[in-house]
Amino acid sequence: MSILMKSQAKKPPQARVLIIDDEHAVRDVVRRALERAGYACAVAADTAEAWTHLQNHPVDLITLDIDMPGGSGLSFLPNLQREFPDLAAIMLTAIGELDKAIEALTNGAHGFLTKPVDFADLLQCVEKTLKHRESILQKNHYIRQLEKNAFTQDDSIRSTDQQTVRLLVQASLYRDEETGSHVQRVGESSALLASAMGWSRESTARMRLAAPLHDVGKLGVPDGILQKPGKLTTDEFQLMKMHVAIGGRLLSGCESPTLKLASEIALNHHERWDGKGYLNGLSGTSIPHSARIVSVVDVFDALTHDRVYRRAFPVDEAIKIVREGSGSQFDPEVVHAFLDVLPLILEVDSGVQDEFCSPSDDATNSSTSTRDVSRVSRDGSAASNVFRCTPAYIG
Repeated sequence: MSILMKSQAKKPPQARVLIIDDEHAVRDVVRRALERAGYACAVAADTAEAWTHLQNHPVDLITLDIDMPGGSGLSFLPNLQREFPDLAAIMLTAIGELDKAIEALTNGAHGFLTKPVDFADLLQCVEKTLKHRESILQKNHYIRQLEKNAFTQDDSIRSTDQQTVRLLVQASLYRDEETGSHVQRVGESSALLASAMGWSRESTARMRLAAPLHDVGKLGVPDGILQKPGKLTTDEFQLMKMHVAIGGRLLSGCESPTLKLASEIALNHHERWDGKGYLNGLSGTSIPHSARIVSVVDVFDALTHDRVYRRAFPVDEAIKIVREGSGSQFDPEVVHAFLDVLPLILEVDSGVQDEFCSPSDDATNSSTSTRDVSRVSRDGSAASNVFRCTPAYIG
């Protein structure tokens, strides 16, 4: 199958692209390449023309030349971010302008390509950038739902819920390590499991909001490690493990009971019942109950959904892996309760599906063993490793 056909099959329907470049030849070849791939394209010769178009027409993605007479793409980008926060941007740069491209990525661009543009790289970068945009929109929708739900909960926890929502907003905009669907399922399923294990209504409500923050510490993991497509080296894995400490610190120091619970989960959700986890090597009941609950839920959700490097495990196989981890990786009582409420968790799963992520061809052809749980995740367990739509694809 050609690259063009694959892009036509995978891109979001009727995605609208604005091509901004002062060179007519560049505008024309980029437009024709994207229109052949099925995108709806418009062009602008400078930032003023682009601004007028954006104010009058919906646009999903722009390609933006860094150097243009009358206003550079670099100076134009911050204005776009403020006025059109849902707009995705790919920068076009000449060879030798890597420093400008890095500055653009720092200021909110999703990727950059070097002129002359390679068509295959262009289509792949546009496709990945649009998937990244979809993931952010999905997360923001989930956050708005949380905000809406916060107003219907008890007065005693409403203000802390709102703090949690604001933190989720910040976290969701910095990394695409997890999909909005994944964190929503982890929150809902962890709350179900907590309730089944005797948690109060108030505590269960806090769990629903705190559990999705379990991997927020990955905000502090370097891009080169977090987005590395291959196996991590020993040193890289040591740095990856620090995300639990970063998450714990990031969420600590607040009076909010919800954020205190989230900090506890973030710091301890990779501990193991047998003491062989990280970061502190806790074992048994010295691991907070909240973290023991989220650990099981997070692993099961990671196993049963497609990731960029592998297909989803069958549900029966995932259940078998969780059972086998009872008494070693997981608290046996939590596993027992999890199996009791599994039908309800599967209902959550069917109601909150990943809508835009699928494994790559390499993942489809991978020989990863379904029994090698350590390879199912980048952070050392079967948990937490979800589809990454690379936010800074470099063509």
